[in-house]
Amino acid sequence: MATLQKIRDKGTLLVIVIGVALLAFVLGDLLTSGTTLFGRAQDKAFVVNGKVISTKEYADKITQFEEFQKMVSGQSSLDENTSAQIREAVYQQMVRQQLVAEQTDKLGLHVSKEELNDLVHGASISPVLQQLPFFVDPQTGMFSRTALVDFLNTINMPSPNPEEQAIVNQYKSLWLFIEDMVRTQRLEEKYISLLSSAVVANDVEAKNSFDLSQQNAEMTYAVQNYFTLPDSSVTVTDQEIKAYYNKHKDSYRLEAPLVKISYFTKQVAPSEEDYAEVEAESHVAFTELQQTQNPATVVADYSQVPYRDVFMSESMLTPDQIEFVRSAAINELYGPVREDDSYQIVKLIDRTVAPDSVHFRMMTIPSGTMVGQDSIVTRFTDSLYNVIREGQSFAAVANSLNPNSNGGDVGWAREMDLISFGGAEMVEAVFSTPVGELVKLSLPGQQVILQIEERTRPVNKYKVAIIDMPVLASEKTSNNIDNELNQLVSTPEVGAKFNELASEKGFFVMPNITVSANEFTLAQIPGTRQVITWAANEKKPGSVKKFDLTNLRVVARVDQVIPSGTAPLSEVSDRIRTQLVNEKKAEKIIADLKDQNLTDLDAYAEAMNSRTDTVRFVNFNTQNITGLGYEPVMNAVSAFAPLNSVVGPLKGNMGVYVVTVTNRTQGSESYDAESQKRGMMDENAYRMQMQSIEVLKQKLGVEDNRYRFF
Repeated sequence: MATLQKIRDKGTLLVIVIGVALLAFVLGDLLTSGTTLFGRAQDKAFVVNGKVISTKEYADKITQFEEFQKMVSGQSSLDENTSAQIREAVYQQMVRQQLVAEQTDKLGLHVSKEELNDLVHGASISPVLQQLPFFVDPQTGMFSRTALVDFLNTINMPSPNPEEQAIVNQYKSLWLFIEDMVRTQRLEEKYISLLSSAVVANDVEAKNSFDLSQQNAEMTYAVQNYFTLPDSSVTVTDQEIKAYYNKHKDSYRLEAPLVKISYFTKQVAPSEEDYAEVEAESHVAFTELQQTQNPATVVADYSQVPYRDVFMSESMLTPDQIEFVRSAAINELYGPVREDDSYQIVKLIDRTVAPDSVHFRMMTIPSGTMVGQDSIVTRFTDSLYNVIREGQSFAAVANSLNPNSNGGDVGWAREMDLISFGGAEMVEAVFSTPVGELVKLSLPGQQVILQIEERTRPVNKYKVAIIDMPVLASEKTSNNIDNELNQLVSTPEVGAKFNELASEKGFFVMPNITVSANEFTLAQIPGTRQVITWAANEKKPGSVKKFDLTNLRVVARVDQVIPSGTAPLSEVSDRIRTQLVNEKKAEKIIADLKDQNLTDLDAYAEAMNSRTDTVRFVNFNTQNITGLGYEPVMNAVSAFAPLNSVVGPLKGNMGVYVVTVTNRTQGSESYDAESQKRGMMDENAYRMQMQSIEVLKQKLGVEDNRYRFF
């Protein structure tokens, strides 16, 4: 009974305890699963018209493009600049694809399997396929249907060899990627064609456009540039700037945030102690090279560049090395000397007089020992050799063996070029055989037939052993630099006094630099994408961080992050002010000139403190006028102003113009209405292609969050 009473007395407490435990259990499970849900909600590389593109989708597409680029270019890796361009191209392509897909679905536009098959196998091959190097005839440089068919047959043919099948599978993935490009290009072509067809060029418009393009004017003009007036000569108020901003807000849209950063860099360069250490080691290397009979081993121990047992002409040596080898005795040494950031030692091994380069042809036949048919391959090589000796041209025999060999023409080669291919035996054969003679060599893994075409005149050549010992920043030097920068970054007031503290330490600060959150680099410094990503995601202005790059340190402070959307007035006011100042300068210049009642172009030029100049071959459609650039007002004058009359003053982009059309000439082309209309329709299609995507972006919305992840 006592126990029961105790339970009753503590009942309320037990309910609370049990309730808290259950709540903790439920919340714990909810939060655990919610982490995934929250992560998915945040995993938005970008959003197009409400459709989320995850970081994985984006990264996977980038990988596909990179692999495609490697296979097209034959490269095994891509540099940072190429990778950055691919990332941006993938983004633009995926955005376009989503925007256009939304519209084509509504319009009922699709690319059927039959249509796709026709683009691959039909009469009108897709432009995508025609531009790919896989399907180009190497002889003509033109698209080859045969190459395309061979490619498709190869990827559809199973191979019993696992290694070959792996390659086939790789090419199958490549083909699916290409096929998607073909489908996307065709769908977008349909959409743009539909849009451009909504703008029709009529007969009157076509004839007028043709006539204007055939009418070229010669004009004499005088211009007073806006910069000749001080900005203080006109007044632009803050209210005028704000009014202009409110009227043109759509022009100041930001797809990604803007980041303002102050930063400085510190090169991780070798210290004097590092130089002294390498210099001491170079003296040891000098002694060993002086005493050795085998320079290759000593060079390998101390130099990054191996010893090559070949003769080199003076064109391959530095001026100091040339001066040394010309007068040195055999086995004499030069150095160690400091050359920029390294110490060098040179030993003259031998000298000779011989051609610098030899032009020759070559055929290679895989060695019979690799296939167990040594005698057969040897007899085959001998037969080729004898056919050429009996009068058949080397080029014809080489092409019969390999149609893509260009007659076996290797081109010009130096000894250095040949040593890695066939060793000393190859070098000796090529450089000692007379012009026109044949040589047959047995090299590891192959039989070789050579014929010498030409050789350069004999020059002085030298066999040298060169030890190049670069001086690199030691770990101690790097640590000293990092410790100094870490102390600066950890200073309590570094955020508020970044510029002052950095300057006190002798660092040159680049203040308040504005970059887009999606820029690839900061001031073209390789590897600085990480600086921009950090700054764009940093919530607290004034935050400072050090970044370790290869041989470089960057210390940056976040000054401000301006979110995407419409740029604030503070960011564009200077640009608006400049535009309004120029407009008011134009009004002032025009008013001052009109008050003088001038009638002569020379008088205008004098009043404008300018001089007259002439432009020729300007018509209504000229986009870039020589010496002036884009000035539509001059295009209008060229087409419509009366001859030999002073026109102006007129407001232009660069300044105020006064113009006289001195002559007009008529082109001799014949008018073809259909051709003219077709050209105008093509121009409309191009304009629609460029402008429609931007309009769709504004209407449907694109949210670019890549800076948070990449």
